[in-house]
Amino acid sequence: MGSANRQSVIPKIDSTLLSILLVSAIGVLGGQLVSPALPILMQSLDIPEQQIGLVMSVFFFSALVSIPIIGVLADVYGRRKLTLIGLIIFGVSGTLIAFVDSFLYLLILRTLQGIGFASLSPLAVTILGDLYKGHMGSTVQGLRGSFHGMAVLSIPPIAGFLADISWNYPFLLYSLSLPAALLIFFALPETHAPDSSPAILSTFKNYWSSIRHELIKPNLRILFGWHLVGSLLKSTVITFLPIFIVFSLGHSAFMAGAVLSFRGFIRIFSSPLSGFLVSYLSKSVAVRLTLTLAAISIALIPFSNSILTIFFLVGIFGIADSLFIPILNDTVAASTTSKHRGGIVAAVNTSKPLGKVIGPILFGLILAYYGFTILFVSAAILCFAYICISYLSTKTSPLSSF
Repeated sequence: MGSANRQSVIPKIDSTLLSILLVSAIGVLGGQLVSPALPILMQSLDIPEQQIGLVMSVFFFSALVSIPIIGVLADVYGRRKLTLIGLIIFGVSGTLIAFVDSFLYLLILRTLQGIGFASLSPLAVTILGDLYKGHMGSTVQGLRGSFHGMAVLSIPPIAGFLADISWNYPFLLYSLSLPAALLIFFALPETHAPDSSPAILSTFKNYWSSIRHELIKPNLRILFGWHLVGSLLKSTVITFLPIFIVFSLGHSAFMAGAVLSFRGFIRIFSSPLSGFLVSYLSKSVAVRLTLTLAAISIALIPFSNSILTIFFLVGIFGIADSLFIPILNDTVAASTTSKHRGGIVAAVNTSKPLGKVIGPILFGLILAYYGFTILFVSAAILCFAYICISYLSTKTSPLSSF
């Protein structure tokens, strides 16, 4: 690969790109702000181990249902309007959680918040796909990962510190979404011309009929599975690592937040390297390599008695995760036409909240009955199994886009 090609993967930073990156960073609050507070929530609201995962699962379930709908609406009515509506719903419902005193009401508001969340990261990926092509696409998706990483770096320690004072306080930070919506209103242009549509129901029927043949392609099925497995691994770390740190290692919620923050620190520097990585390796090899690294780091967590070892393993996981996600996002965006990109990206991205719906419930039950060791090791085994399945699938039916 010549030097000219390598230079072409460096994007120009402008107000449009920065506004998209901000949307993606705000989306991080959905899980990263809550995660360090989970051990304190368990104690304050008397939530059993097998139910604590619902705080994450209901959020991602509503996102799972909403993402395909919002993807279609974004292709029909434009990306910008849907992004703004999502930010407002996300911020208002999240902030109101700070004022509830019932686990049931908390779950209701988290469900509403998931609807708003569905407009954030998927549309950020879609907008970047509208604007950037080729290796540049992988690079800006990696840059999005860096902004994501900066949010992961800054939010969890603050949330953990506030949770050590009171479980309510971290949720007040969701109010940051409202001034962010105002900024997006002025800084983010529309990147996809809205289509005229007289009836929403007929629009959905016609639209999904037109993209159904794309969704059943082997490429997208494999990509869906990779996203799902990656999401299961991430949900294991975000939901149960803070509980492990507080209850098994005896540290504070602030320390749990600091560990999650370190993953964000790593992402800031490693995410932009995804564009260079796929300059030397095929995307399929790069994805399997990074997933393997992530699975190994997770499997070793329950055998670690030192917080320094936990920091190291989370750092390894952060490197793998930061390279894995941008490559997949760019591959999905590049696998379809501009006309249907929002719907295709949204459909494949349902695998992310699906993993975060299944993961906290499944691994919460495993934690309640079998403990932390089986929890983390079983997540890694699941990942290794899919790596083997995807390898055999691509060997028998090579995927041209990889």
